[in-house]
Amino acid sequence: MTSTVCIVSANQLKTENAAKNRILSFIHVLIERGYVVNLVSMDDDSYQLLDHPNFSHHKIPYINTKISSFMKRALLEMKIASNAIHKANELQCDVNLITIPSMFLLHLSSSLNVKSTKVLDIRDLSWEYLSDKSLVQRIAKLIFRQSALINIKKFNIVSVTNDHEFDYVKKIIPEHKLVKVPNGVSLDLFNQLSQISCQKEGAPFTVTYVGNVGLAQDLSTFVETSKLLPNVTFNIVGDGTDLERVKSFIDPQQNNLHLLGRKQFTEILEIYQSSSVLYAQLTPDFSGAMPSKLYEYLATGKYVVYGGQNVAIQTLKNFEHFSAIDPCNVEALKNEILAIIEKNKFNSLSDSNRAKIKVEYLRDTTVSKLMNMLK
Repeated sequence: MTSTVCIVSANQLKTENAAKNRILSFIHVLIERGYVVNLVSMDDDSYQLLDHPNFSHHKIPYINTKISSFMKRALLEMKIASNAIHKANELQCDVNLITIPSMFLLHLSSSLNVKSTKVLDIRDLSWEYLSDKSLVQRIAKLIFRQSALINIKKFNIVSVTNDHEFDYVKKIIPEHKLVKVPNGVSLDLFNQLSQISCQKEGAPFTVTYVGNVGLAQDLSTFVETSKLLPNVTFNIVGDGTDLERVKSFIDPQQNNLHLLGRKQFTEILEIYQSSSVLYAQLTPDFSGAMPSKLYEYLATGKYVVYGGQNVAIQTLKNFEHFSAIDPCNVEALKNEILAIIEKNKFNSLSDSNRAKIKVEYLRDTTVSKLMNMLK
């Protein structure tokens, strides 16, 4: 009898590429191994993640959580998680795989079908990112942390993306139930990214950011730097909850900063091709995370500038052809860009970075570690 798996997500996969790409990797490997796969996500009926006879995509109603009120947003996210788990229980699959950063999927996981094998995929310890500066969030962090400690123990298998998450969870459950499944890129995407070449000679020096425009990225740093370097072209590719605030920092008179919005991957490949340097940042509050976009950047071979601390820096130390600077520091970013231009660091590609991504960070390979434990 064929085993059935339900992957439970609270994301809207149509617009959230990081979540979508990780889930797609799970689905492809599960189908290859003979499982029938169901997916629950917050998408509209017209969106179908994959067309395959052994795959079904189940939708829960879309709820907009992009509001400023912390309490209201928490209640809405709890409602989304409740809807997702209710749908998963209706499907009665042999395995339920919950993938987060939606912490409420974890907090409500005790209501999952008790007869199923339970797998937790942690992409972010999102409850740990709540601010200690706010009394409400500080209290919420303590409550959510305790809930996480209790509920993580109830899973048969837990996967994490990096060493920081591994060490955090290892204190809660036996190590034999824990596996590290790093983020990365799929083989198909890698093959396309690795075809990118250096910028054409004489093209304008261009710094490009691709990804989510959220508070964690605080792209006001990027915008303020663009004002100080009028002869450098700056691109922001993507959308997110912080976009309007970021726009408010832009000088209407400047013409070297381009907000390109969301793009299809084929268009992003062209933008990568015409870029000199690729940029990313996470604020100190999110230093425990590793931006999955960095793996994509490294696969291009282009020079990378990262503003951040802790986990991502430790990962980047295994690579070359990059600069690490303090996050949210306009002067540091400006000076680093000038140094890259002066030393012509952008006029070559890193074959070493591409090779390391291919060997260690192809999703098709890393996901198999989790599936081996499931078997």
